[in-house]
Parts: sequence; C-alpha cells; structure tokens
Amino acid sequence: MKKVSMLALAFVIASKGAMAGGFSLSEYSTTSLGRGFAGMGVVGDDYSAIISNPAGMTLVRDGMQIGASFIDIYANIDDNTNSNNSDSLNIFSAVPSFFVQTSLTDKLKGGLAFYTPYGIGTDYDRNWWGRDEALESEVIVYDFTLSGAYELNSKLSLGASLSTQIATAKLTNDTTSAVVGNAPHAIHSDIEGDSDPTFAYTLGAMYQLSDNHRIGLSYRSKSTYDLEGTHKLTGNTDILGAMATSINLKGDAHAKVTLPENLMISSYHKVDDRLALSATAKWTRWSRFKSLDVYSNVMGADSRVSSTKENWRDTWTFSVGADYDYSKDWTFRLGLEVEQTPIPSDEHRTARIPDDDRRIAALGASYKFNGGKVDFAYAHIFLDGGNAKYSETNPNGFNTEYDLHINMFSVAMQYYF
Repeated sequence: MKKVSMLALAFVIASKGAMAGGFSLSEYSTTSLGRGFAGMGVVGDDYSAIISNPAGMTLVRDGMQIGASFIDIYANIDDNTNSNNSDSLNIFSAVPSFFVQTSLTDKLKGGLAFYTPYGIGTDYDRNWWGRDEALESEVIVYDFTLSGAYELNSKLSLGASLSTQIATAKLTNDTTSAVVGNAPHAIHSDIEGDSDPTFAYTLGAMYQLSDNHRIGLSYRSKSTYDLEGTHKLTGNTDILGAMATSINLKGDAHAKVTLPENLMISSYHKVDDRLALSATAKWTRWSRFKSLDVYSNVMGADSRVSSTKENWRDTWTFSVGADYDYSKDWTFRLGLEVEQTPIPSDEHRTARIPDDDRRIAALGASYKFNGGKVDFAYAHIFLDGGNAKYSETNPNGFNTEYDLHINMFSVAMQYYF
C-alpha cells in the first residue's frame, strides 16, 4: 500500500499528517483549531500568541501549556494513465507543542515556545507507479522561540519574537529500467541533510477598540536554510542480465530553501456576556518558492542532480469563529476556514507535494478547573480533488489523482502560575 502524507514533526516524535497550505503548520493551538484558526493572537484564551502575535501575550496570566494535535488521513490515489493502478491511504499522526509565559514587570511579558512551523513530506511504497518522481520526501523546520510583549497603555500593546530554527530534509526516488516494467528498481537515490541554525522574527501589535473589541496585526519574516548532507546511489545498472554492475556511491549534497514571510490581521468581538466572535485574514508570500534544487558530487564534480519547478503563488487564508460560555466551567466554540493552495495548477502539483485548496470546519470546548483548564478541538478538512501532473523525469508520463479526507483532533492542558 502506498503511504502519502504531509509531514509534521516536533519534540522527539516523528509523525506524518496533512496540514495547512504549502509547508505551513498551524495546529500548535487547540483553542485556535476549535474556532477554525480565527482570532489568532488576540482572543487571549491560551499561550499561542507567543508565536502568532506576541502583543497578545498581555491578555493572559502567567502559566504554561502543553498540547498535541492528532491527524487522521484517508485518501484514494489513482493513476489517470492506467486504471489498474489505484490504492488507498490511512495514516494517524501527532503534532506536539509547548509554551510557557511569565510577567517580567507589570507591563512586560516574556515567553518561550517549542514547535514546528513548517513541515512537508511524502512517503510512497517502492512499487508505486511514480517512483521515478518521488519515494520519500521530508522538509521539516524545528523552532525555538523567545517572545516579549509590552503594554504601552490600556489601548495598545506591542510584541516581538525571535526564533531559532533548524531545518532537515530527505529526498529519495528510484530510477527504473524501461525494459523491466514493474520489476525491482535499478538505482535508488537517497539525499539527506540538515541546516545550521538560522533565525526569523515576528512583530506584533494589538489595539483595544473598547473593552469588548480588539484587533491585532502581526508580521513574520522569511527564513532561509542552507542544507548540507549526503547523497547515496545504490543498486544495479542492469538488473536483468549477468553483466549487471553494482553501484554503491556516496557523496556530499547541498540545497537552499527559502520559506516565506506572512502578514496576518485578527479581530475579537465580545457580543455579550456569553458570546464572542473572531476572524482572521492571512497573506503568505509563497511565490518565493520557485524550485527545489539539489546539488551533489556523488558522480564526481558538483552538479545539480534534482530540480523540481514549483512556481508557487502567494495565498490568502480567511477564517471566522465563535466562542460561547455555556457556564462558568464550560466554553464551546466553532469555526470555518478557507485556505488557498500555493500550487497554481495541476502541471505544478508534484508527487512530493500534492497539496490543494481546503475548507476547514471545526468544533472545540474548554473545561476550567482550579488552577488551569483543558482544551479540546476537532476539525475536518475538505480538499478539492487534485491531479499531480508535474514530472521531472518524463513530462508526459505522470498523472495521478489525489483525493484526501482529513480529520484532526487536538487536546491541550494549561496550568496557571
């Protein structure tokens, strides 16, 4: 059975799941997930503002939060060039996160977080029909963030974050011989690497229009990763005859990946003592991701051994949500989100990143107890049916349909200091 997934990895848990458009991951906040990611950074009911808009840290008391989102993916995958090639997918994975925040003065807050802001990947069976294009793909970014927020007055708060990030990557594929069809593969390519620490920053502002209405604006910078690692080639040049030549080569590999900046505006409006509404609009400059090029000296001179033309486009994400205080202990929430894929067409959708437009419907709840609370959320992602037609090795020989259905479950625990 083929296995296809978007990859999220944090702490020491390796896991695969389909997340937000492109590489971006937002599942670090259970309460935000429960309202469809509306109002990120300005609602003030968890500690994820440390990441999304640090100015919103002034809304919450000192404390810590640990949580995890669990991703269940089901998909049908079909070869549009051969009706005999089809399969299904079912993957379950986890995405953890950690936050802590404290007051440095009456006006100044400090916080830290550990999470995964970007992650993408595919993992196919060795016998699948697109093995020349991709087998395993991983691009993961680990992030440790330090944040601060200052309340200038009763109306305006400002915040900033500095993130230290490390990226890892893995790309594998096979090169098959035309005369053997679906027989064992001739050459297996395995490229792995990681980056030195790099840095990114977030700037945020929050303005209180009144006691019941506020708005926030945040900007997150781009980040560039120079990855270095190894490239291995193993297998046989001719796996049919007695003249087969064994290959076992190893060299150095390197690649450069730039992930985009984004601009986000969020609002929160308390309608009455029980009901509150929130909304978010987010722009991401995915047009920076033009291609994924890998260089290697495995055959001698350093040269480009893989070039995937991505040509992504900038995207918008919109979400709306509501919170309802059912009692002093229980709060319920719901939300909707619409998100563009950065992939402009089927001809740019690859086997390594088969992303598509998505719509998210979400539900959530919180239970308060003495000294903290527990948050729960569920969301279903509806994806448009998408075909991947891009082929690096054979422009007319790859056409695969991806039909994914994704359920997300999330739980978090908060403790107040």
